Amino acid sequence: MSKKQNKKGENPPQSNQKASLFLWIVGYSQLEIPRAFLEDFLNICLRYGFDYYGVNVDEEKRKVRLYIPLPQVKNILTACRMWQIRVKLIADFGLPQKLSAYRHRWGLLVGAALAIVLFALSQSVVWRIDVSGNSRLSADEVIASLNANGLNIGSRISSLNTDSIEQKIMINDDNIAWISINISGTVAGVEIREVIDTEMKEKNTSPANLISRFDAQIVGMEVYSGFLSVKEGDFVRRGDLLVSGIYKTGKAPLRISRASGRILGRISHTFEVEVPLVQSKKVYSGEKISKKTLNFFGNSIKLFINYRNLPLMCDIINYVYIFNPLNLGELPISLSVDTYLPYEYREVEINEDDAIEQAYVVLRQKIDEELPDAQIMKKSLSGEFVDGKYILKCTVIAICDIAKQVEFEVVN
Repeated sequence: MSKKQNKKGENPPQSNQKASLFLWIVGYSQLEIPRAFLEDFLNICLRYGFDYYGVNVDEEKRKVRLYIPLPQVKNILTACRMWQIRVKLIADFGLPQKLSAYRHRWGLLVGAALAIVLFALSQSVVWRIDVSGNSRLSADEVIASLNANGLNIGSRISSLNTDSIEQKIMINDDNIAWISINISGTVAGVEIREVIDTEMKEKNTSPANLISRFDAQIVGMEVYSGFLSVKEGDFVRRGDLLVSGIYKTGKAPLRISRASGRILGRISHTFEVEVPLVQSKKVYSGEKISKKTLNFFGNSIKLFINYRNLPLMCDIINYVYIFNPLNLGELPISLSVDTYLPYEYREVEINEDDAIEQAYVVLRQKIDEELPDAQIMKKSLSGEFVDGKYILKCTVIAICDIAKQVEFEVVN
C-alpha cells in the first residue's frame, strides 16, 4: 500500500456511522494478508466471532487489507498463528493510538483530566452572581450579604434553598427590603429593593448655642435659627456666645431652639509644629512569609502545612487571584495569598532638611483640618532647631467661619 493509502487508514472504515465512531473510540488496526489466505481468515473470524471492516482487495499485489477492533488484535494474531495464516500488522489508529503519543507527557493528560473534572463540577455549582435593582448599595455589598447567608460562588445548586436565603437576608440586612434569587444554569440572578432612605438619620433637634472657636472680629453673619448675640465689627474671645438657642419672643416668654448659621470672623491664629531629629521608625526585616489558600468551588484548601509563630509586628498584604481563562468569565476557583512582612521600630536620626520637610507637611495638614474653608489673608513663618528638634511656627490672618455648635440640656 502506498503512503497515501496508509494516511487514509487513519480514518475509520465508513461501513456505517455508528461502527465508524465505535472503531475510533476503541481503536482499530489495519491487517494485511495474502489473497490466498483470505477465505481461511474469514472462516476464523466467523468461527471465533471476530469483527472485521473495510475489506480492500489488491488484485495486482494479491493482497488484502482490512480493519479489526484494537481489543481483538491479540486474539486474532494468536488464532492466525495456530492456523498458520500469514498476517501482517500495518498500523494502529483511533483514540488509544492518539493518547499513546502523550503517555510520557503527564502534564497534558493531567490537564485534560482536570478540565473534564472541572467541566463536570461546573455544571452543578454557581459560577456567577448578577445583582440588579441596587442604587445606594454596591453589588459587592449585596454579594457580601448573600455570602453571609449561604449563597456563594461555588455553592452547590442542588443544596441551595433560595426561599430560606431570601428570608434570612430580609431579616438580617437592614438595607434590603425585598430580594429575589433565581438560578438559571450556573448563574444566580439576584434582584433587590433597597430600604427607602427618606433620611437615614433623623435630624438632630437638641437645643444648642453657637460659640466662637477663635479670638476674632466679626465681619459677616448668616443666622438660620436662634437669637443673634453679636453684631458686625464686634470683637469676641474664644468661647464667647455668638447665637443663642434660648430667646424671648412677643408671643411666648421663652423659646428654645437649635441655633445654626455661619458667623464670619477675621482671626489671627498661630500654629506650632515640632519634629524631633531622632525618631522611631518602622524598619522591615526584608523577610517575607506567604500562606496560600485555594478556594475550589466553595471549599478552602490550605496549600501550606505549618509555619512557625508569626512575629508580633508585621504588615499583612492579601492578594486574591481569580481564575478567568481567556476572559470568558470568573470561575469559582481562586487563590488567596497572604504575605506577612515582619518589621520592628528603631531609633533613627534624620537630617535637618528632612526634619524641615516633615514640619511643613504636618503644618499644611493642621491648617487644612482647622481652617478648611478659610480665606488666608496673610501668613508668617519662622523655624529653628532647639534641643534636638525643629520647631516651626506659622501665624495666619484669615477670614473663616468661627461658629461652633454646642448643645445644652434644658432642665424642667
